[in-house]
Amino acid sequence: MAEKADVSPKNLTPDELQEIIRLYRSCSSDLALVRTRSNNLQVISFLNDLVARSYSTLYRPKRKPLWEAIGNFIATAAQTVRRMKFFVLASAATFVLAIAFSFVACGANTDLRNALEPQEVRPLFDGWKTGKPPDRDVSTSTFASAFYASHNPFVSIIMASIGAGTFGVGSAYQIWQNGQMVGTLAYEMNTVHKLPFLLGSILPHGVTEISGMVLAGSAGYQLGWALIVPGRRKRRDALRDAGKDALVVLGTSIVLMFMAAPVEGFISFNPRVPMYFKLGFAVFAALAWTTFWLGYAREPAEDPS
Repeated sequence: MAEKADVSPKNLTPDELQEIIRLYRSCSSDLALVRTRSNNLQVISFLNDLVARSYSTLYRPKRKPLWEAIGNFIATAAQTVRRMKFFVLASAATFVLAIAFSFVACGANTDLRNALEPQEVRPLFDGWKTGKPPDRDVSTSTFASAFYASHNPFVSIIMASIGAGTFGVGSAYQIWQNGQMVGTLAYEMNTVHKLPFLLGSILPHGVTEISGMVLAGSAGYQLGWALIVPGRRKRRDALRDAGKDALVVLGTSIVLMFMAAPVEGFISFNPRVPMYFKLGFAVFAALAWTTFWLGYAREPAEDPS
């Protein structure tokens, strides 16, 4: 009967439930009696363990359905991102500034262009400039999606966690590196008048993936800021407190990376998908995410009265 109750009290019949409640009360009384009138530690320990086991079985919190737990996480994610809005905006600004700087610098100075475009990326850029991505079948797209789903979440984890060890500088560097790559590639594509092709190839998945990267960077910023400005707390305590929100945002970032992976594998780089569909998908994703971050599970405003 105890084994059945350990799985769930719902497995007990009404008579069994009444019996286990009676035994729990009896054991509790015996434990109180033995503690006051006996020094037999073995009996006290046995009864204590039995009462504790029965208590955890009878008074365990109701298990939430999986769909409810997922709903709670989604609501918590939206609320936490809004609570960390300054770090999120700082992360997004770093990324956008890196794109703008790299794009302008490549056109203004040849030396800067050579520095921003390492030799190892030139073949990749040349392939992009053809405007003709290789054809993809279902197996190729599936393999690519699996690769993105395994690689990109790992990058998010590194980008966020490195902030705690570098006072946020490491996170800023990684965000800047990603923005720099996009900016230099955008400049190269613009020189051959294929910037629309680039946007159509990266935005369908990029809206979600870049959102995840920005959130990972904001988690790193939050951890770094807690070390720089701990207030009256010890840095250890400040880092622990900041880590609660940072962990939620990092988990959200990982989910976004997983969501972006099949889009990147099956839509963004698939030449069979029309460009108008890719751009329309990107616009829809941007509007959907903006609405979600700004309005989903918003806490009701306090009544001033």
